[in-house]
Amino acid sequence: MQATSNFGVQETHGILDRFQAEFRGSSEGLGWSSAYASVQRERPFDGHFHALSDNLMVLHRGGPVEITYVMDGKSVARHIPRGGVFFLPAGHSCNVVLREALESTHIYLRSDLFAGRDGASSLIGGLAPMLGDQDAVLEHLAAAIGETITGGLPASSLFVDPIAQAIANRFVAINFHKPSVEAGKHPNLLSNRQMARIREFVDANLDTDIRLDQLAELCGRSTEYFVRLFKATSGVSPYQYVLNLRIERARALLADETQSLADVALACGFSHQEHFTRMFRRFTGVTPGRYRRSH
Repeated sequence: MQATSNFGVQETHGILDRFQAEFRGSSEGLGWSSAYASVQRERPFDGHFHALSDNLMVLHRGGPVEITYVMDGKSVARHIPRGGVFFLPAGHSCNVVLREALESTHIYLRSDLFAGRDGASSLIGGLAPMLGDQDAVLEHLAAAIGETITGGLPASSLFVDPIAQAIANRFVAINFHKPSVEAGKHPNLLSNRQMARIREFVDANLDTDIRLDQLAELCGRSTEYFVRLFKATSGVSPYQYVLNLRIERARALLADETQSLADVALACGFSHQEHFTRMFRRFTGVTPGRYRRSH
């Protein structure tokens, strides 16, 4: 397993903090590189998990709870028991509506953990999201990660790294389906550093017309090659990635009722309010105005 930089909260969705979860502890500051984890009691929320270059597992330590997931425009309602597992592979986005309080452990896993046997290819493209499935092995391993945070087990990266790798291996064992695209079509992937640079640039320029050549230049690639690398790494096109972040920013800004919908649209890089409304409804199922009134 390749060593990577410390995995901090800034590389996660940050959604728990936005919805005021009651944190029991996290791995922030512990020096972990292969995983980031937090243990908390979640409040009911309606939030968007945008596509990342790493992977998220959520272990339900309580339950049962009612949750609605919206992925690729399809809504799925689930009654999830204690021990249920949610898994969001790199490159996938999802809307989640949690209808009751939930004790949970969130574990973000570096994509490096999902390397193929040759050590160069990635198996992430063959992993599908899991929406509350139960698996005793994953439950046991995730509980061990949680114990490192709450004080019962060693919290060193030396102890945690093999557990994180075991979790990744388990997901591959129970959830891997060979992608239809032949292996080797994409000889390289963008690095975590390059993906972080792209995220930083997009966040800083979300109110502007972000161009493909700007993103490609950040990685020193031609636009055509960059598009192939980006989709192979994240699972989505650069356009879809930026659009996900525009909607995420809009959700946050809609909480400020002093801003008009037109102002929110411009702040998120939409050309006009009508375009904003159309895209927001496509992602969330409701108009910006209705979303604001319900939150």
